[in-house]
Amino acid sequence: MSDVNSKLKKSFESLNKGLYRTSRATELYTPLSEIFKEIIRDYKEIELINKKNTHLEKEIEQEIKKRELIPLYKKMNQIVSNIKNDMDIFNKELDLGNNFLEKFRTYRTYVFSDSKKSQEYLKKLIDSFNIDELILKVNVVGTIDLNEISGKIKGKKIGTDIVVLPENINLIYDEILKSKAIKFRLVTDSIVIYFEKDNVLYIEGQSKKIKLCDIDAQSFGAKILEE
Repeated sequence: MSDVNSKLKKSFESLNKGLYRTSRATELYTPLSEIFKEIIRDYKEIELINKKNTHLEKEIEQEIKKRELIPLYKKMNQIVSNIKNDMDIFNKELDLGNNFLEKFRTYRTYVFSDSKKSQEYLKKLIDSFNIDELILKVNVVGTIDLNEISGKIKGKKIGTDIVVLPENINLIYDEILKSKAIKFRLVTDSIVIYFEKDNVLYIEGQSKKIKLCDIDAQSFGAKILEE
């Protein structure tokens, strides 16, 4: 078992390093892209001159031969074709890898058309996961009157937390989110809900829970971010 764990760790480390190295692809691709743009621009310009000045065909023919442009162009085309073939294979395999990793996603951001849809979605999650209480945790405690907040949302203050009954979720939207004064999260036994905005929810939980969150989100027309 230890050998398997060691191999798994090494594979993760290698994968992690490889994914960070792909950021170099932009550094490599940008100059190559510029070269291709210049080649396309130049040959089109020559082609346009040829169309407008047919008497220059002999000179064009000589230049092409002298500079050995035909074999150079063929060689370039072959290189591009090889890259394309490789990328087609890579894309297929990378898609399979993406599908594998997505099976273990433990977070997701959902964007709703408005706060009403967001609230309806949360009520559906509460029902789907049989949530009987929500623990409101404020990101920054000290300058905020938790007793006042607790009263507004009909919650119960316990230390720096506020226990809220699911049926009072609407009060969280009406009394806290509309004020935009504090940042907070709702913690449950199943998931943790972060409010980026009243219509944008970031949810953490076991991968199986996130899959259920995805399914429910689609019913409310949410945009499910692939990040």
